[in-house]
Amino acid sequence: MTVAFLLRRGTWTGGDARVAARLCLLAGLAGIVSGCGGGGAIAPVQSPVESAVPGRGNAHVVGRGDTLYSIAWRLGLDYRVLAGVNSIRDPYTIYPGQRLVIPEPGDSVPPAPEPSTMQSEPAESSDASTQGIATTESPVATPLPQPSPEPAQSTDPPPEPLVQPREPAQPAPEPASNAASEAVSASRTVEGVRWIRPTAGKTTGVFGRGGNKGIDIEGSFEQPIRAAARGRVVYSGSGLVGYGKLVIVKHNNRLLSAYAHNERLHVGEGDEVKIGQHIADMGRSGKGREMLHFEIRRDGKPVDPLRFLP
Repeated sequence: MTVAFLLRRGTWTGGDARVAARLCLLAGLAGIVSGCGGGGAIAPVQSPVESAVPGRGNAHVVGRGDTLYSIAWRLGLDYRVLAGVNSIRDPYTIYPGQRLVIPEPGDSVPPAPEPSTMQSEPAESSDASTQGIATTESPVATPLPQPSPEPAQSTDPPPEPLVQPREPAQPAPEPASNAASEAVSASRTVEGVRWIRPTAGKTTGVFGRGGNKGIDIEGSFEQPIRAAARGRVVYSGSGLVGYGKLVIVKHNNRLLSAYAHNERLHVGEGDEVKIGQHIADMGRSGKGREMLHFEIRRDGKPVDPLRFLP
């Protein structure tokens, strides 16, 4: 009795079912044997793509112009945790197309590596004298330098010295503007960092109101935007949606500040900036308002800038 016959008959009994199962098992074994003998092709087994960290599925693909700081800022993360989860060390270099694993709530900043207590030994040298090994060879005598003959006396008068033209004096650096000096003088030190207001104007947007992660300062188009504190630029560009042309400055390992909706940027990534330095020109927000959106984040979390500014 065959499986085809049972199918045509359309009627199954208990015995027929057991016979059909045995026939199917034999047919499967025959197919495997024929495949091993070269009679058929076996499809390759494709292993699933593994995450960089077991058990983690969320990832972010690095885009052109991204920095580790801008990605952490966009996702509301501490850049140190993001770097630690992905085993990225300072200076936190990343590449377009790279997949970064997103940290989970329980992840924390990795501990700093302990300084090594091992003392390196001096490198060996093949020169016997540098190794402190005595030699039996007598030193070679160095001949004394012969005195040079005195110049012959000349009766001609000495030539007149050439008069070198004087180079024009370099212009002195321009002094800082009065506005910048006044802003720096009216500073405030909070959490070990000296702060000033980044620009002149009325504060309109309040931290926390309507989901605002910073404050909004209204002003005039292209008025100077200044670094609120000394630091290093870790992002300068327009890759973060909703921020326009943006500058992010790192002040220490925990505190960063951001300056959004600029018309023009005057600093680039890696630049060291001083407090009060002109870093951008005020632009317009998406609603057409001439303003600066200013944020401060501690460990990746937004904090009220008015607690830091004078």
